[in-house]
Amino acid sequence: MLNYHSIDVNPDNNAVLDPKKLDEQMAHLASEGYKTLTLREFIDIWDGKREAPDKAVLLTFDDGYTDNYTNAMPILKKYDFRATMFVSVGMTGQDGYFADWDQIREMRDAGWDIQPHGATHPYLNKLSAEEQELEIAESIKQLKEHTGVDTLAFCYPYGNRNATTLKLLEKRGVRFAFTIDQGRTESSQSPLELKRIFIGGKESMATFLKKLK
Repeated sequence: MLNYHSIDVNPDNNAVLDPKKLDEQMAHLASEGYKTLTLREFIDIWDGKREAPDKAVLLTFDDGYTDNYTNAMPILKKYDFRATMFVSVGMTGQDGYFADWDQIREMRDAGWDIQPHGATHPYLNKLSAEEQELEIAESIKQLKEHTGVDTLAFCYPYGNRNATTLKLLEKRGVRFAFTIDQGRTESSQSPLELKRIFIGGKESMATFLKKLK
């Protein structure tokens, strides 16, 4: 499970990956026979309803940046790859920096899974139970209203959560949630605390290849 953020040119920010690097990485995955999973395929594999491909990868993009639409989407389309973008619904369209709902719906129609990343991208573990519930409920509600998409998974802003967060997700019927804890996703992990592998903009192709092993 690979974790990306912004796809643009900003060499000083490790959370921003140059589109050329993303293209190189996707070209490698394609040439090596990797299969990019939709969220539904991932869940079916988790539930034992389908076999996992030998080289399965879930591409995830956090925060919902406009450059995911302008830069990442064409690259993934080039390789017929699927991905999941986690959107903070209260930040959509802000300053042109975050994708607006029209762009998000276009990504949905292009085969991307769109899922919630909170309403305002807060540190959930610093909020009261009532505030956390509002963040989670509003993100699920707005996602459905603007895209027609049901929530299959949640992504914790900054990776932060506590026991209350997990209980609130369970209350909402959310079975899967993604952290920024580093490591491969394994069935031994709690489905509400799944690990991912961060792909940084300052890292070399050699580092990317090492992370795949």
